[in-house]
Amino acid sequence: MSTNSNCGCGGGGMTTACDSAIAELPRYYPRQLITPDDLTLEQNYFRDRMRRHNRLLHGWGVVCGALVCPATTTNTDGTSSLVPWNVQVQTGYILGPYGDEIILDCARTVDLRTSGISGVTGEPCLDAPDPWCTQVYTAPPATVTMLYIAVQYKQSMMRPVRVQPVGCGCSNSTCEYSRWHDGYEIGVLQSCPCCCQPATLSQTTANTNVSPTNTMNSVSFATPGNPACPDCACGPWVGLAQVTFDQSGNIQKIDNCACRRIVVSLSQVSRSCTKVPPTVTSLNPTSIQSPATNVTMTVVGTGFYCGTTAEFETTDPLTVAQTQVQDAQTLMLAVNVSAAAASAAAGGNVTATLTVTNIDGASVAYPAKFAVTSSTASGTAPSPPTGVTAQARATGRPSKASTAKTPKN
Repeated sequence: MSTNSNCGCGGGGMTTACDSAIAELPRYYPRQLITPDDLTLEQNYFRDRMRRHNRLLHGWGVVCGALVCPATTTNTDGTSSLVPWNVQVQTGYILGPYGDEIILDCARTVDLRTSGISGVTGEPCLDAPDPWCTQVYTAPPATVTMLYIAVQYKQSMMRPVRVQPVGCGCSNSTCEYSRWHDGYEIGVLQSCPCCCQPATLSQTTANTNVSPTNTMNSVSFATPGNPACPDCACGPWVGLAQVTFDQSGNIQKIDNCACRRIVVSLSQVSRSCTKVPPTVTSLNPTSIQSPATNVTMTVVGTGFYCGTTAEFETTDPLTVAQTQVQDAQTLMLAVNVSAAAASAAAGGNVTATLTVTNIDGASVAYPAKFAVTSSTASGTAPSPPTGVTAQARATGRPSKASTAKTPKN
């Protein structure tokens, strides 16, 4: 489906409509006879969804590039000079008012004495003259010293192929185009296209953090509440630049901001990742024996990542044998306690500093206090339970005395 601009500002041009709403797509099933209409409907369904997504969510305008510059030529002596009446549109990416993607993959030279040029995305970057048609140049009236460069989406049929006849051949085409190809049309307009004039923020701006000198579209600020869906009144053109020239065609000024609408894009927005040190809130248990091997300790905190390590200071009587990250808030440690911990304990306690380091180098030091008990504090073996004789301790088997039955009365 195609439509002309209903704006009346600077011409129309054939392009796709922006108000189509295809809500039907084929459902395939076994033994189905698939027709061209089925496949075309499926393509149009997804293309329509993408256009609607671009138009209503991202908006339309220049995303990047598409600068209009003076066209230059190289002289025989190696110097360069400007070409009268000619400007060059650089490569860029644009979202059209109807949601179409306009890809300018070649720098194209446009003569202001013509209505513009058309191009096909993906074709060789050559401005070759048409051998079958001579270009007609019509200089604008002497009173016109300013023109506008704009671009619109254009789709064309390509790659004709022969088709089989279906009957007697009457009114049957022997060739059909086998491809739709995305392209564009760069136009030379008498006025800036509709809706392309930059909007300034309204004095009734609700957001006080936005400067009034900002040229961002202010609809969302000036009209609080639920916004209405935009219509298609802006037409297909996207303004690129305002070009001022003299009667001889010498380019005097190119204003790439006077008639350009820019889409707010996040492609150039990013944030850097800063090192956030981990935190330790607790270390359990706080009572240990000395000496001991592979004592399980749990470190609770935040910001523990893969590769996080933990270690005590070298002067501490505790060493970490293994660190395991259980999750972002928990570390599991296997700790060895040396015999010096008991002797170093003052009042039964010993202090040690645990340093937790993430793989990016961010670290935190956590001072901990442990209650230390010696596994051989008295230097003697503990007394056996009552009823266990020396023979039982030596042999590991109960003695007869301990197993004698109490006589019955």
